[in-house]
Amino acid sequence: MVSAARIRETGQRMAAEQFLLELTRAYKVFAGSESDQPAACFCLMLDHWPKLRKQFGYSGLFGLIEELHELIAEELDIDVVTCAFNERSVIGWLPHSSLRTAEKQANKLHDLIGARHFSVGEEELALSVSLAYAEFDHRFTSADRLLLSVVSGAEQLSAAGGNEIRRIRPEVSFGQASTGNRQMLGLLMESLRKDALKILFQPLMSTAGEPSEIFQLLPRLSAADGSLITAADFVDVAREAGVLGVLDRWMLQRAIRLLSHEYDLQPVKFFLSQGESLLNSEERRDWLRKQAEAYPGVSGKLIIDFALEDALSNLKGTERFLALADEIGLEVCFSRADEHSKWDLLADSLRVDYVKMSPDFVRRLGSEADLEQRFAEISKPVRKKGTKIIMPMVEDASIAANLWRSGADYMQGYMIQEATETLDMNN
Repeated sequence: MVSAARIRETGQRMAAEQFLLELTRAYKVFAGSESDQPAACFCLMLDHWPKLRKQFGYSGLFGLIEELHELIAEELDIDVVTCAFNERSVIGWLPHSSLRTAEKQANKLHDLIGARHFSVGEEELALSVSLAYAEFDHRFTSADRLLLSVVSGAEQLSAAGGNEIRRIRPEVSFGQASTGNRQMLGLLMESLRKDALKILFQPLMSTAGEPSEIFQLLPRLSAADGSLITAADFVDVAREAGVLGVLDRWMLQRAIRLLSHEYDLQPVKFFLSQGESLLNSEERRDWLRKQAEAYPGVSGKLIIDFALEDALSNLKGTERFLALADEIGLEVCFSRADEHSKWDLLADSLRVDYVKMSPDFVRRLGSEADLEQRFAEISKPVRKKGTKIIMPMVEDASIAANLWRSGADYMQGYMIQEATETLDMNN
């Protein structure tokens, strides 16, 4: 892959193809890496192009483009790859540049061009140029869209009079994210990269009338139009792309940070859903052990929630995690249980602190006449061992009324209280 070397075009078409190939490779490396690998792209466009073409012809325009190439190669003090995009534009790729570096170099280049006289034949002229640049960002989803954005940005600047610089920011609206997996994944990955996911808090209400002290942490993506995208809309996308573990780790780090700093003196417990990577990866469990050792304040205040199906399909890993949780002071919940779940295991080798029922079970509890009695019988051994039962997705008053008779220890849902951006200890 080309890195610091500048591409010298022997023909415009070959140069453009080679540039796009290198840019595409670089973007794929960026998109596939969990670590931050900054880079940027820019488009430098001649203003008043029809007038320049009429005055100097195409040979004059290409001569100006060549002078711009030489200026970039001589004056920019960073790695840069450039290409003659057409007779009025130079596009460039900054392989190792952060946003701050790209902004600094873009301003430097614009100032240098404004202060210089360019030669076309026997004539000299001052050039006006428009320059658009963007850092590599997952929300572009591809090198093509990145390049299209900076070229379109430069065109818009030039059409509006030119002699301007603009940073191009990708935007993904709620509608775009909801209808396109690539857009949703791009928004998620960029939010993880920039530490920009939002966390909402939803309390679990104790049916014994105790004050709320357990709060579910719910991740949300912020769309460009201000909408918040729920986890239900992006978790499957993350799982299919193989990055659910990255999201889970980010959520764990955030929960630990909140418990160790903002809420270290508050009598709260945070309920956190996790995928199966903590169950089937010894490396992830070792990482969690080290986090618990580094932040001992999380002991007794963090509840890790796994889908019961994941736990049952990774029995050895589940047993190892339960041993680890006991060692470092974490509580555990298995969720999405129903009357057909393996309650004998939940009362024995897979005994945990909480069992959360499935939303479908909660809905059926009020409509199936004998379900309440059957549930009381099958869950009795688990309750005797001290496991608390949680009823989620309580969305209306009729469901809530039925659940009071079910013997549930906690209820959760928008009928109880909506999730909020700040932790409310008064409800």
